[in-house]
Amino acid sequence: MSTSAIPSIGKPELEYLAEEQMKAFARFNGKDDLDFKVWKFAAYFLRKKVSFEWLSNDGCILGLSSFVDGTSIPVFDPEEHTVKWKDLEADTILLSKDLENPFVCLSKPRFTLMHECAHHLLHTGYFRHKSTLDARKAIAFSVQKDKGEAFSASKQPWTDDDRLEWQANYFASALLMPESRVKWALQKYHLYEDYIQRVNTPCSELLAFRELVRYLAAAFRVSPRMAEIRLQALEFERLPDLRPRRVDPWEDFFNPPKKKRMTKEEREWERIELSWERAREREMEREARRRYVR
Repeated sequence: MSTSAIPSIGKPELEYLAEEQMKAFARFNGKDDLDFKVWKFAAYFLRKKVSFEWLSNDGCILGLSSFVDGTSIPVFDPEEHTVKWKDLEADTILLSKDLENPFVCLSKPRFTLMHECAHHLLHTGYFRHKSTLDARKAIAFSVQKDKGEAFSASKQPWTDDDRLEWQANYFASALLMPESRVKWALQKYHLYEDYIQRVNTPCSELLAFRELVRYLAAAFRVSPRMAEIRLQALEFERLPDLRPRRVDPWEDFFNPPKKKRMTKEEREWERIELSWERAREREMEREARRRYVR
C-alpha cells in the first residue's frame, strides 16, 4: 500500500486478506493444514529478514520492523549494559532474544512474528512515508503492556498508533487462525459436537467452552486467550447453561430484593393513602379523648 494515510481497513477486509494470504502460502508451501510455519511464512514467502536482538533491557519490546534502508535503532548490550545503535535494511523484522528462551510459551513468538508481518503487509506505505518526514518514527514496535496499562489505555480515545496496532493484532490473529480453518477444525475433530454434548450432560457451559478453546489453542499453536478472542471475533454462538440453578440459602439474607422504583402516579397515590391514614388516626385520637372525658 502506497498511501501516506493509515489504511481504512475493518474486520471484513482483514478477514478476507488473511484468507487470501493463507491460500497463497498454501500453494507456496505445497500443503494446506493447521501446522502453520510462521518462520517460513515470514522469511521465505514474504521474504523478510528475520533475526533476534536484545531490543530492551527489560523485555518490554517484543519485536520491531524496519521499512527503509538505513533505519537506525537502539539495541541493548547485556554484557556491557549499554545501548548501541544499529542500522537496519528495509523489510527487516527483529524479535526480542527473550523469545528464544525455551521456557517461553511458543504462542508468544509466533504471534509477535505475525504481528510484525501484519505491519509489513498493511502499513509499509504508511511507514515509508513517515520515514521521509522523520526517520526515527519509521519503525513499528510490538510492545508488551501489563494489564493495568492496557486497561487504562482502553478508556482513552484512539490515536493513529492505536488503530495501527489494532489492525496488526487483528490481522495477526486472522493469519494464525483463518476463519475457514477454524470452521474446518471444529467439524473435522468434532469439537463443536463435543461442546454440545458436554453442555447437555449436563456440564457447566463455561467449562465446556474452555475445553473447546483449549483444543483449538493446541491445534493452532496459539494461546488459549487468543483462541477465545478469535472465537468471539468470528461470532461463535455459545449455548445457554442448562444446569439447574442452585439455590443459595444466604442469598436473600445478603442480597435483599431491591425496592421497585415507583412512577410519579404511584408516588401520588402513596401520598394520598398516607394522608388518609393520618386523618383516620387523628379521628381515632379525638374519639378516645371524648370517651375519656365522659
